[in-house]
Amino acid sequence: MYEFIDLFCGAGGFSTGLELAGFRCIGGIDNIETIVKTHALNHKHSKSICGDIREIPPEKFAKIIGKKKVDVIIGGPPCPTFSTIGDAKIRSVTGLPTEKDPRNQLFLEYLKYVEYFRPEIFVIENVPNFITKYNGKIFNTAVKIIESIGKEENGGEGLYEVIKPVQVLNSVYYGVPQTRKRMLLVAQKKSKLKFSYPKPTHYYDQEDKKGLKHFVTVGDAIGDLPRITDNWRVSEVEYSKYTRLNEYQKIMRSNHSSRFVSNNICRMSNDRAKQVFPHMPQGGKYMDLPPEIRRILPFREDIFHDRLKRLIMDQPSWTVIAHIGMDGYMYIHPTENRTLSVREAARLQSFPDDFVFVGNQQETYVQVGNAVPPLLGKAMGESLMEFLKKRRTK
Repeated sequence: MYEFIDLFCGAGGFSTGLELAGFRCIGGIDNIETIVKTHALNHKHSKSICGDIREIPPEKFAKIIGKKKVDVIIGGPPCPTFSTIGDAKIRSVTGLPTEKDPRNQLFLEYLKYVEYFRPEIFVIENVPNFITKYNGKIFNTAVKIIESIGKEENGGEGLYEVIKPVQVLNSVYYGVPQTRKRMLLVAQKKSKLKFSYPKPTHYYDQEDKKGLKHFVTVGDAIGDLPRITDNWRVSEVEYSKYTRLNEYQKIMRSNHSSRFVSNNICRMSNDRAKQVFPHMPQGGKYMDLPPEIRRILPFREDIFHDRLKRLIMDQPSWTVIAHIGMDGYMYIHPTENRTLSVREAARLQSFPDDFVFVGNQQETYVQVGNAVPPLLGKAMGESLMEFLKKRRTK
């Protein structure tokens, strides 16, 4: 079995995706204790470590996981800055000189792990504008650093090549009920056999729909989940239906045989918000409301145009972000006057129902919002698996 480690692992959305594709996670690292507990709970073979990666060299990590051979490394190090964009620019943004910007060091720590473990292939996940930020200077510098790994011992030629063009994948094209774009930079050990990014399995806004499945909607995703109310405090609740499940619901339940599902906690909306919700149609947002309704729950209207948004039942969700941990007003249930539960948000992210989030209400929402959707991770994992199997037979 091919094994991987997940750096900056978060709750483990990406890890879950690779495991669904047949890999085994043997190690993860993040610096927030509750998040690491979630990762450890859901990845039984993983030595999930809470700590600052800058204080855990790869040699120490290898001893903890008991292995020096790792087939794949994945992770989402914070977007670096590097000195190529100019120290003055960095100072203007962070107030710090470039060499003190922690994002540089965290990104380079990821690459130290690559240099130590020498995986066959590795993946760096980040926001789409990693490629274009500062006219591509950050991205180009990152590629140069990656392709310099191993030069000194390899006659001046690096061990790795970045697969180009680096792709930005939209989760909705891979069966996730959400439009969420992530950059996935892949680098492999040099060979004639090249990694290929996964092809879309579902259509949404593409012109050519031939051979693709229909996109997954919010209704598809949450329609069988427990019936709850605003301020729901019970985590373990029985499903609302067991028959006539759609394909997505069956996928979510495939490894979960219980009649109950966890993480159904739903926050309490304030009284003014609950007065506003009934005035919002599906797809409606804050600035669509009449002025007299907006005055019930006033926000700065020059900034918060979509401060409140009601999801659309027969469309995918917009991107679920960590701010859902604050109030959830951008994710109002399509037909009920409340925001989403943690489990409903997890379904929009494609977390299977046997995945349990550890922590309080805010912590679990944030873990969901920060994650790589597991079904996007699975699509990448299947492509990685295909590459590794072909490479083994060469």
